[in-house]
Amino acid sequence: MFENLKKEFLQPSGEFTPFPFWFWNDYLSEEELDRQLLAFKEKGVDGFVIHPRLGLPEEIGYLTESYFHYVRYAVERASALDMKVVLYDEAMYPSGSCHGQVVKENPAFASRGLRRSETDTVEEGEQVIACVQREGKTWYFLEGPSGGTIRGVHYGEDDGEPGAPASADLMNPEAVAAFLRLTHERYYEQLKEYFGNTIIGIFTDEPNILGRCPREGMIAWSGNFLEDFKEQGGREQDLYLLFSREDTPEGRHARECYEKAVYGRMSRAYYKQIGDWCAQHGIAMTGHPEKSTDIGYLQYFTIPCQDIVWRFVAPEEEKAIRGEHSTMGKCSSDSARHRGKRRNGNECFGCCGAPEDPYRFTMEDMKWYLDWLFVRGVNMIFPHAFYYSLRDRRKEERPPEVGMHSSFWEDYRIASDYIKRMCWLLTDSVNQAKAAVLCRRDELSWEIARPLFENQIEFNYLEEELLPSCRIENGCVLIEEQRYPVVITDGKNTPETRKFLQRLKESGGCVLSWNSETSVEEIRAAVKPVDTFLPPAKELRYSCIRKDGAEFLILVNEGENPITTHIRLAEGNICQIWDAWKGTIKQPDVPAGEMELSLGRRESLILVTDRCRQARIGAK
Repeated sequence: MFENLKKEFLQPSGEFTPFPFWFWNDYLSEEELDRQLLAFKEKGVDGFVIHPRLGLPEEIGYLTESYFHYVRYAVERASALDMKVVLYDEAMYPSGSCHGQVVKENPAFASRGLRRSETDTVEEGEQVIACVQREGKTWYFLEGPSGGTIRGVHYGEDDGEPGAPASADLMNPEAVAAFLRLTHERYYEQLKEYFGNTIIGIFTDEPNILGRCPREGMIAWSGNFLEDFKEQGGREQDLYLLFSREDTPEGRHARECYEKAVYGRMSRAYYKQIGDWCAQHGIAMTGHPEKSTDIGYLQYFTIPCQDIVWRFVAPEEEKAIRGEHSTMGKCSSDSARHRGKRRNGNECFGCCGAPEDPYRFTMEDMKWYLDWLFVRGVNMIFPHAFYYSLRDRRKEERPPEVGMHSSFWEDYRIASDYIKRMCWLLTDSVNQAKAAVLCRRDELSWEIARPLFENQIEFNYLEEELLPSCRIENGCVLIEEQRYPVVITDGKNTPETRKFLQRLKESGGCVLSWNSETSVEEIRAAVKPVDTFLPPAKELRYSCIRKDGAEFLILVNEGENPITTHIRLAEGNICQIWDAWKGTIKQPDVPAGEMELSLGRRESLILVTDRCRQARIGAK
């Protein structure tokens, strides 16, 4: 059975390689670039992101002739070695300023903000845009430069240092057009013959409207943005509420109008403009927005991503399933599956070393993070990072190093093969989730997700913004390849969404209004999972996918202790057991519809069923 699939699983294509961030952080030479590229290739790493990083000497200035000499050499060698390249659009991050060149060319393009003052005294570059009477006082609202910066690539350009490059006004389409001209067009001018073949994409990294280290007391703003705020239903007198943070209907309304205006302006000025440029030049726009829950912006990415950093997700303290960052895996994968994107990724491992030692990061730790991503549907991995150099202070730049200077480099082929196998399995496949959890453009409920994860009830986040493009048919919500007979909502829905849900119920579908009192039994009764685990295991994660006529159950022990449970299929049998880490395929003693399941600490397995085959026979 599945002979072609087994071959592809055991010998996966280089298409599914990890794409490590390759920190160019020291004096470069062709000899050393070549040595490292050959080492990558030997370990099964068939792609990389060229990432200029802190420690790059000033003699190799960003986008200078010297810099492009080495970029071109690396791309040429990648082409010769049948490797793929993702470019990176900044020096260093967040994206959007071209290492300060956007502002240097036009100071009016510096990032801007809005502040509140009791006087109308303006500072350089500021202007009063509104005057509001509130609580017996007169408040002035001043729009002007935020003073924000980015982290640069040369020493003396880090946060708070005099040389830190100025950040740009990302809500100004003209500033973003300048960024594209200074950065993307330069890369295309130098490397156009490699675009769309060796160079497959360009990575944009957590764009920040105010920039880093902005003036205190500012909120994101831009020229003429007051009109955007008003178009969303805000009023001048509501500006006060953006700073007071009052938890009142009036305050919540003002903040919602503001957030909608920011989302609309950033979508048009930054994300769409960059996405259009990439499409016109035959490469993918990839990367991630600033927040772990920014699912709305991901629609503009060819390969939508998120970013595991600072151990915001980790094995300890239930961080795997608690808090907004715990939603990021499905944020990118569910955006991709509902918008017809083939791949989605994660920039992972940055600052995820051991709490007591930021440099300590083992192969076992890496596998835990990979499994966390894979079982949530992420199918492209951007390891952070492979360091070109560890000389002097360079090793201190956002460790751990997870490449050729790591303690596990000798065995890295195990990891790269594992990544390829799992990314292959999760690409061009469809998960069989029966429940959709409604979410908003920047709000994904981890509270709803937690009991679903803990009880092996698969779900996908579905953006309310996408409901108009969904169909309702025979009691199910249909979108792309997904089919949901159950929709779970927190009840905070728009009138249009409430009408949609009513139509679903009238068609025979189930709408479950979740609150903190909702029991697992209610959820299970509504979803009716086809696979049952007795007893449910809180640390066991489960995903059922179908690919090329076969069905796979992906099982991951996310905990620190072994798991023993019993799996029972509603129909069909378990006919094979695949281990992507070891690269093995086994047959059970007797194909059966149930089996005892034991998973060691941080272990993962793939069970292959014959349900798709039985369904085809039944159809005949």
